[in-house]
Amino acid sequence: MDANTVIQIISTLGFPIVCCGFLGWYIVRTTDAHKNESDKMIEAIHNNTIVIQKLVDKLEDLGNDK
Repeated sequence: MDANTVIQIISTLGFPIVCCGFLGWYIVRTTDAHKNESDKMIEAIHNNTIVIQKLVDKLEDLGNDK
């Protein structure tokens, strides 16, 4: 989108409407990025939980052997 197109849209619709549209688009894009980050964090926490549970099981086995 070039500058002339942006100027034409602003002059046709008005600055507040164009700003609201842009902010809406920005919020959707930011929300999607945050969801992707959250999904990766959830996966990492799940993997860490599995490893910690395996460590606890090993420690319990060592404690029961004595």
